[in-house]
Amino acid sequence: MNIRLEKKQDWREVENLTRESFWNVYRPGCTEHFVLYRYRTNPDFIPELDLVMVEGDGEQQSHERIIGHVMFSKAEIILDDGTHFPSWTFGPISIHL
Repeated sequence: MNIRLEKKQDWREVENLTRESFWNVYRPGCTEHFVLYRYRTNPDFIPELDLVMVEGDGEQQSHERIIGHVMFSKAEIILDDGTHFPSWTFGPISIHL
């Protein structure tokens, strides 16, 4: 098992993993895979923290299988006194069962 940055050629596999991970969990169907797709072009997206977990031969990527994914994005918390507090958020988190 290895953790590495997601690559553009991983997108379809990661979106499929995300869809399968969330399908019919909180409601019929899911939208998490579409949210993930849209976030990749959002200025708050942090590509340096867009990670996949893979199993298989790390030296030959054609033998890798993506079994997990998480992404991070910038966020902001507004406190009761009106103070803006910069933060990060993560998700969706997808794991192959």
